Amino acid sequence: MRLLPLLAVFTMAPLAACGQVEEAVDSAPVAAGLVARTLCTAIFVQGRPEEDVRPYELGPSLSPQLEMFKAEVDREKGEVTAGPGGMNFMTAGHTPGLGCAVARPGEGAGQPVKLTPDPRPWPQGDSLSAKPPAIPDAKGLDLAIADAFRPGSYGNPAVDPVTRSIVIIHQGKLLRAVSARGFTNLTPQYSASMAKTVSAALVGILAAEGKLTAADTDLLPEWRKNSADPRRAISIDNLLNMESGLDFNEDYGPGGDPARMLYAENSAALFAAAKPRRDAPGSRWYYSSGDTNILMRVARLKSGLPDDAWDRFPRTALFEPMNLRTALFEQDANGDFIGSTFLFMGALDWARFGLMLADGGQFEGKQIVPADWVARMSTPTALSEGRYSTQTWFRGGVPGQKARTLELAGFAGQYVTIVPETRTVIVRLGFQPDRSAWDQQRFLERVFKSLGVTAPAENRKTD
Repeated sequence: MRLLPLLAVFTMAPLAACGQVEEAVDSAPVAAGLVARTLCTAIFVQGRPEEDVRPYELGPSLSPQLEMFKAEVDREKGEVTAGPGGMNFMTAGHTPGLGCAVARPGEGAGQPVKLTPDPRPWPQGDSLSAKPPAIPDAKGLDLAIADAFRPGSYGNPAVDPVTRSIVIIHQGKLLRAVSARGFTNLTPQYSASMAKTVSAALVGILAAEGKLTAADTDLLPEWRKNSADPRRAISIDNLLNMESGLDFNEDYGPGGDPARMLYAENSAALFAAAKPRRDAPGSRWYYSSGDTNILMRVARLKSGLPDDAWDRFPRTALFEPMNLRTALFEQDANGDFIGSTFLFMGALDWARFGLMLADGGQFEGKQIVPADWVARMSTPTALSEGRYSTQTWFRGGVPGQKARTLELAGFAGQYVTIVPETRTVIVRLGFQPDRSAWDQQRFLERVFKSLGVTAPAENRKTD
């Protein structure tokens, strides 16, 4: 994808898809794909104008050089084309119901998600719970939330944390739901790596249907072509736990893998699957967005579903049973869901998903994700030193013991923190690549204190 020699050395300052990492994009096509895809979803799914996106998702905190990349929007086709200095390098196309993908033709603009709040009380509807539980410090909770929208309260005072939504659930009740101007609690918001946990839930549903098991190996036809290919030993369990052993570069120096995988490849999964083996499967924990995208392609193949049914699978298996009206899972041009990164969902629906995990996979009396699978998702692995399992993070986790606090976490400040014991779910959504602007642990300590919940110690080295 290196089209022009002078632009092939184009580099950008910190940019990341997931994990506590820094990424430098080393080619103009990758950067063009980033601009095209980001604007495509913002315009055609969220209904935001380009001028609202440029200062944040494509702003100087991500990379000052992105200002060089101009975009052309074709609303009739549902396409955005971008490149440096007005050159057309990459195009992202919109498909109604599936969002945007790089290198896929647009199928029309459709209608951005604009939903009317359901007046019923939480969790069936979008209104505050009628009989919320008493909490020790309601004023302190309100101050903690208000400070989340101000620079300096939880990080560097010189940097806006760009908080967009805060939702607080306690004892299963909706206590607070606050959004910044221009956003609502129903605006589909970018997941980054929070999508990984949703991907794991979908795999668990397929496991309950008997379509796959965690022990399955020989996962891809590309690996089965050679009987001696060591990647044939990689199991679904290895992919779930980030223990595949593949040589995927998540450290994001120049030439790093995630940016190219997400913004310049027709198939994110096959790009990652082409990596050679670095370690024996199950011998080392290494956070890899590539593992997640391979996992989602394996899930597609194991499901046995035709393409149109697979396109609907997240909706029919998870979103509709939970009434997640704002959820939209994007694919790559090959038709695989990009499970590492591209799920969009409103703050209240993120909270519903968190409550479902808190309740052992149940939502409103329905078993959505198998209880044994949620127990697996809640139990940290030894190789991760208590930080991770089944595409899910933990705070204060102990290997082999059910974690007290689970967490979905995404680059740029997206979090869903879950305490099953008290049915507490704390959603914080935003977009600020400058990590000095937001300290999630400090925020949690104030919120937990106001709720009367003991905050866990932080043992995570990466998020």
